[in-house]
Order: sequence, then structure tokens, then C-alpha cells
Amino acid sequence: MATQAQQPRSNRTGKKVTLAASIGAAAAAALVALTASQEGVALKPYNDKLANNIQTVCFGETNVAMRAYSMSECKSMLSDSLAGYAEEVRAVTPGFDTLSDGQKVAAIDLTYNIGLPNYRASTLRKRYVARDFPGACDEFIKWRFVAGKDCAIAANRCGGIVTRRQLEAKACRGE
Repeated sequence: MATQAQQPRSNRTGKKVTLAASIGAAAAAALVALTASQEGVALKPYNDKLANNIQTVCFGETNVAMRAYSMSECKSMLSDSLAGYAEEVRAVTPGFDTLSDGQKVAAIDLTYNIGLPNYRASTLRKRYVARDFPGACDEFIKWRFVAGKDCAIAANRCGGIVTRRQLEAKACRGE
């Protein structure tokens, strides 16, 4: 979910960069598919209970006008948001352009979900920078908590986070 506080600014050159131009067409397609499948879509605004009832629409957007959107508008919004996150992840991850497509997809999807400040401070990012990819890929699973709840515990009713982290870890490993 991209919250207003987490939403990255426009890229550093002030130009709009497409997701495909930022990370390549294959990685862009994989990223959009992963993020869309894990965020779900709501064409009308709703209160996201996992995010303290923040008004949300489309694929987890919170920084747009809260109104009904078409599926086409939601898909375009998601691609634009992910392009912004890709640029921000690249800026704080030295060597980003040498990562595999799966490693890029995993890092950007995680950042879209947890926010840039959390990614920037994470051990996962530090392991990417240190080129410790087995360690970095193992770190995804640790990001399973939402609002203090361990989503690996079924009673907490947020198991989708665990599934998402497993998918990110698999992408990171190239599986």
C-alpha cells in the first residue's frame, strides 16, 4: 500500500519515467503482476483496516482523490506509483542496476508495501548493498508484521502478508 507519507517524490530529474524504462519491460511486467495480485483492487474507496483505516482505492493508493476509478485508471496509477518507487529504491540501493530482475521486483514490491523509510533503514537493503543476496532474500520473510501483529499467526487474519513475503523471497532467489 502506498501511503501519502510513503509515496516517493517525482524522480530527481523532474521527468516522468515509465516503469519499463526504469527497470526493463520484463521486470516491469513481473512487478505489476506481483503487486496487483497481492494488493487486490478496489475501484471505490474503502477504509484499509490493516493500515489504521486509511482511505484507500485501486491497488492500495492513498495519495489520490478518493473517488471511483476505472480499472484502466487504477492500472495506470499502479504503474506510475511503482515507477516512482523503482526510482527511489534505485537511489538508495547502490548497484541496483546490476541486480537480477527478480531482485529488483522483490525490493520494489516490498518498498511499495512497507514504505521507503522502512526499506532505507532495513537490513535487507544493507544486504543488497553488500551483495549478500542469500541473506537479503531471507530477510523478506521477516517483514511479516502489520500494526504490531505477527501475520504468520492465523488468528491475526493478515496471512496475505506472509504469502506476499514468500513470493518476494522467491523472486529475489530467481525462483
